[in-house]
Amino acid sequence: MRMFAVAGVFLPLAAAQSAVFTHIEASADHTTLESALNKVTAVKDALADANGPFTMVAPTDAAFTAALPELGIAAADAATLLDRADLGEILKYHVLSTTAKVNPLTAGDMTTVQGMTATVTVSTDTPPVTKVVGSNSDGVTISSSADVGTTNSEEHAVHVCTDRILLPKPVYQVASEATSTFSTLVAALDTAGLADVKTGLGLQNGGALHTVFAPTNDAFAAYLAARGIDSDTLLADGELANIVKYHILAGKVMAADVATGEVDTLYGAAGKLSLVKGTSTVTVDGVTVASEVLAGNGVIHQIPSVLMPNVVEVAKGSSDFSNLVEAVGAAELVDTLTGAGPFTVFAPTNAAFDAYLAKVGKTMDELKADKDALAALLKYHVLPTEVMLGDATTSTPASVEGSTLDLVKTGADLTVNGVAVAAGTANKQAGNGVVHVIGEVLEIPAASTPTKNVVELAVDNSLANLVTALGKAPALKTLLEGESQYTLFGPTDAAFTAAAAALGEDDLAGVLERDDLVEILEYHVAAKEITASLLAPGDVMSYQGTYIPVKEDGEKKMVDGVEVTTADVMATNGVLHVINQVMLPPSLADMLADDPDFGIFVEALEAAQLTATFGWANKGGAMHTVFAPMNGAFDNLIAGDSSIADKEALLALDGLAD
Repeated sequence: MRMFAVAGVFLPLAAAQSAVFTHIEASADHTTLESALNKVTAVKDALADANGPFTMVAPTDAAFTAALPELGIAAADAATLLDRADLGEILKYHVLSTTAKVNPLTAGDMTTVQGMTATVTVSTDTPPVTKVVGSNSDGVTISSSADVGTTNSEEHAVHVCTDRILLPKPVYQVASEATSTFSTLVAALDTAGLADVKTGLGLQNGGALHTVFAPTNDAFAAYLAARGIDSDTLLADGELANIVKYHILAGKVMAADVATGEVDTLYGAAGKLSLVKGTSTVTVDGVTVASEVLAGNGVIHQIPSVLMPNVVEVAKGSSDFSNLVEAVGAAELVDTLTGAGPFTVFAPTNAAFDAYLAKVGKTMDELKADKDALAALLKYHVLPTEVMLGDATTSTPASVEGSTLDLVKTGADLTVNGVAVAAGTANKQAGNGVVHVIGEVLEIPAASTPTKNVVELAVDNSLANLVTALGKAPALKTLLEGESQYTLFGPTDAAFTAAAAALGEDDLAGVLERDDLVEILEYHVAAKEITASLLAPGDVMSYQGTYIPVKEDGEKKMVDGVEVTTADVMATNGVLHVINQVMLPPSLADMLADDPDFGIFVEALEAAQLTATFGWANKGGAMHTVFAPMNGAFDNLIAGDSSIADKEALLALDGLAD
């Protein structure tokens, strides 16, 4: 038996017979069905091929007319039914996917060529009444049935219905019937703010197709727990509509048809989902898609998390933030604000920007021309934590720029630097934080505006030994006096003096003359601005090339076990954090000891009393390049030299140090 593809679904083909389409074409009662099939040529061509077997439910013209109200089509606009994007789905739903004709129809679920099931019921009446049930629980009543084919070789069955057409369940109905999985999503779609989306996912939507990445009830429960709210609060949230729209694409995209890239959502072009097609999986915004549920006007992809646009996409989603979005792009902060966060963004409206520009006597182009100043201004509007309006307290949190904001909470009202945060436009939830709309641009306090680079700040903060050391590393000093952004962890003078003992030096002068001084200094530098609020537990890549471990001890920030005693001394080119000890990157001895593959070599260094040579306590700080044999190399040496009985004999060799 051959196979015939109909829009991605395979229909079985057998020996040539009289075609189903020919039978429909010859019927005076099926002119609308004939016209519909002529619109969807893939289905028509299969049914016109005279091959099969096919079993089709064939609605009469009267059935099509009766279905117009169910589809939200006025009688005067009946012709628009044939222009629906889902017409092909509807027609394929009328054809049963079978390997033999089915006549008479028997009770039970039957799979259609469209992919969904239709349910056949047969009454106990005399004669019995046969119905096929789709989206409408009343089903369509089969008024007559006929075998279609050449004489004595009937290969097809056509079951005529006159009361309505057979419609597959739309996306909304499929979701609403899966109460144990999607009841929270359906409750959201039932809210007033999503009435248009609910209609779009139903039958009366003009035939539009949609793809829904549908969070499960468990996904919503986790989201509610993370935000500390209940479902009633969520359903009353003014941002709920945007959250749901961010999960829906226009058009039907099956998992097999997903292409890696960004796609627009109903949230708008600003809210793009990132799709990745793997070998056997599909991810959306990094979340793995689970099962796929087919609907008559689209498809539902079940996902275990609620997806959220980032704070930049939230801003892009409103035309009232076009100045802010333009400024963020000009300041090259998009990557920062689309990162993991979380962030709280106090977002000035276009009117707020216009007022600010008038106040400072600049155009937007002039404001954008000074990228560093603009970046500082924008970062002053961002907190490195998520603060919902209800959770805000009177406080002075540090902004991402480093200067503090003055939050005042009076009852349910919040101001930031005296500017009101209106409840009606606050709490615009994003996947990496929250956006609060404000009516003024917040200005960085004049005293907080940096005027000196990090080296000049080291001078101002009495870090004389650090400045002297930087003088011994002119290339690094030049970098730290330039325009690029750096973070400098600056040891105090006492810290430099105390480092002499750890480095095997007699005094500070010895420290400052070491060959490895540049390596030590570079370990105190990160090639980007990291304020204390962003100095989170983890690792920071140093300019020297190894990582600086960061931890928190209560309220204290610890870098490589060293306390930050004074944080956030802001510079024109970054930030200075004062620390109370000189940090030392991993030495050769440290790195070898940390790798078990060099275990015998480390033992050999110890036996030869050379460990200190490759550690930090080596006077003068000589630099070395080590060709380090791995354990296997030593094993081969012992096995190939009869004079060396074992590892212990190797370690006891005269001249081992050489």
